[in-house]
Amino acid sequence: MNTVKINGLIILSLTYLGVGCGSSTNHGRFSALTANIGDQSDLCSHQVPASACTRCDSSRAAAFKKVNDWCSPHDLPESQCFACHPDLSFEPLPKAPDDADLKSVTPHPLNQALADIAVKSKVTIIDFWAMWCIPCRKTEGDLNLLLTHNNNLAVRKIEIKGWDDPLVGRYLGGTAKLPLLVVFNAQGDEVGRVSGQKPEELAQLLSKAEK
Repeated sequence: MNTVKINGLIILSLTYLGVGCGSSTNHGRFSALTANIGDQSDLCSHQVPASACTRCDSSRAAAFKKVNDWCSPHDLPESQCFACHPDLSFEPLPKAPDDADLKSVTPHPLNQALADIAVKSKVTIIDFWAMWCIPCRKTEGDLNLLLTHNNNLAVRKIEIKGWDDPLVGRYLGGTAKLPLLVVFNAQGDEVGRVSGQKPEELAQLLSKAEK
C-alpha cells in the first residue's frame, strides 16, 4: 500500500519518510500541534507557523515529543521537517467564498450511500481527506478556487482519522492514498474518482459531470 502522511498516522507518512533520512523507525508521526495552526499564524524564517516552530523556541519541543511528532535524524518535529517531506508547505491557501456550498459531513449511518451525501441539482465533489496529508491540503486550495468560479458546484468533506478508520473500509476500498475525490453529476450519479492531487484528472471529471 502506498502511504503518504496526513495526523497521528505513521501509515500515511511512510512514502515521504525515506527522503533524505535513515530508517523510518527514527521518525514520528504528524500531530495536530502544527497542522491546527495552519494559516492562522505568520510564518517564521524557517517557513513554518511562528507560534509552533521549535527552532524559534526550543521549549516547544517537549510537547511534540510527547505525542511522537518528532524526527530524530533532524531533531525537529516530523510535522515541520522539510528534509523528510519536501512537499510540505504552510503557505496560505486560497479561500472559498463565504457563500460557497462547502460543508464537512460525517456519514450516518456508516453505510450511508455517497449518492445520498451528494447535492441534487449540483455537481458535487466528495473529498475524503486527512489532516496529516500534504496532498490533501493542496487539494483543498484547488477546491476552494473551483468554488470561487462555479456557483453550481458543491463540496462535501469527509475527514479520515487514520487508515484504521471504519470509513476507510466502507468507502475507500483499494484506494492507496489520499485525497480521494468522488464526483457526482447534478442527477446524483457518480461519474468518477480521483486518488491523489491530480487537478487535470479532476477537471476532466467535472467536465464530464456537467454534460
